[in-house]
Amino acid sequence: MGKRLKLPCEETMKETMTAYYTEAFTSDRPKAWVTSGAPVELLLAADVIPIFPENYGAMIGAQRLGGDLCSAAGDLGFDDCVCSYARCTIASTERGEGPLGALPAPDLLLACNNGCGTMFKWYEVLSRRFRVPLLFFDTPYCDGEPTPREKEYLVRQLERIIADLGDILGREVDRDRLWETLRLSSDTARLWTEIQELRKARPCPLNSPDMFLHMALIVTLRGTETAYRYYQEMLAQVRERVEAGIGAVEGERYRLLWDHIPPWYALRDFFGFCAELGACFAVDTYTNVWRGEFDPYRPLESLAECYQMVMPNLRLPWRAAMYVDYIREYAIDGFVIHSNHSCKSYCLGEYEIARRITAETGVRGVILEADMVDPKFYSESQVKQMMAAFLESLD
Repeated sequence: MGKRLKLPCEETMKETMTAYYTEAFTSDRPKAWVTSGAPVELLLAADVIPIFPENYGAMIGAQRLGGDLCSAAGDLGFDDCVCSYARCTIASTERGEGPLGALPAPDLLLACNNGCGTMFKWYEVLSRRFRVPLLFFDTPYCDGEPTPREKEYLVRQLERIIADLGDILGREVDRDRLWETLRLSSDTARLWTEIQELRKARPCPLNSPDMFLHMALIVTLRGTETAYRYYQEMLAQVRERVEAGIGAVEGERYRLLWDHIPPWYALRDFFGFCAELGACFAVDTYTNVWRGEFDPYRPLESLAECYQMVMPNLRLPWRAAMYVDYIREYAIDGFVIHSNHSCKSYCLGEYEIARRITAETGVRGVILEADMVDPKFYSESQVKQMMAAFLESLD
């Protein structure tokens, strides 16, 4: 595998995430398990430590523990058709196994269904397992822009969650602290967007696996000074790369788009193989989800809009149009869509999206069938053979 060019701030990221998990395991502050697409700013404003099982599922996958834990979930009654993030983290909880053992038990749960409908059922299981309250933010499927009725419905839910948080914690959520948290979250997302925009440079300064690594803070710590300062540092370092003409992939020949969560257990192997063939993934839909910015004059309204309008919650024509825009803006030569066994709602319509992309841009792609955590759905030899043939066809 070709050597990956690391940013200097990567060490800062590792130290920050170590400190985050240390606090999560040792602090007496209330803890909430939360889905990655839920309004975590509400928890931060209430001085609650957010813990993300999906993030932990990615760690389980990256350390190649997913196969055993997903099998163990089968013994607990969770079939292979259930999301592998849910399966591996439920098994981790029951067996006390994982990169850090079992995650600290939550005092409450916060879930949102803007990624998929599995989230609510998964968190219902957790609510019964830990006997803690579950707060739920329901986001209707979005056809481009939220309707006035949807906005009213979403804001009403946010007000209810804020009130319920106060009841659970025995103290009111500080609204001034919430507005400051939203400002920090928005400013951090703006930095993340600037970093994404710099990937339009040729050669591309960051490959998608770099972004998968550095997204850790925008998921777990958005809305904090820590994340904001980190992405200021990262942005400056990426700018230096662009100005110096340094690319993430030596001898960049192909600029590709990646769609969906990666197969974490094959991250280095798959993307390293592609890099050896001169392929750089200059843009991806997964890390672009975290671009949401808020309006300080409409804080709850813009918060509601941001969390409803994430890419997996948009109807197919809007998603296809986003992909077409990425291909044109980032000068993409080909695309790879991960048909993720775990994410049926996200993957619905992938072949139609691929057809529309090619029809509108002339750019061709391939669909890779695998899973994000469970390696039994991944064939390394077949995937490499497919990618080698696809890249050769782009010449």
